[in-house]
Amino acid sequence: MIDSWGGWALFQELLIVLKQIASKYSVSIGNVAVRYILDKPTVGGVIIGARLGLSEHLNDNTKTFQFILDNDDVEKIDTVSRKSQDLYRVIGDCGDEYR
Repeated sequence: MIDSWGGWALFQELLIVLKQIASKYSVSIGNVAVRYILDKPTVGGVIIGARLGLSEHLNDNTKTFQFILDNDDVEKIDTVSRKSQDLYRVIGDCGDEYR
């Protein structure tokens, strides 16, 4: 998936940007990623995974709603994202692999 999206180096670039933004708000990278997606007007919800027995993620996930990304944050993420491949075009609609 990472290779199809844009490769390991670009993924690391995205993680660095997300980490910088996460540090700014004292939240996790996951919180920033979820907030970014939830702020898209076409997104109504996000499915957040959890691992059995790791309940501390519940508290961390609520931090997603304790901050708002500013325009600079969004632009930094968008700048990296524009370098990537459009996965919808590359691999098709989610679930096509099961049809």
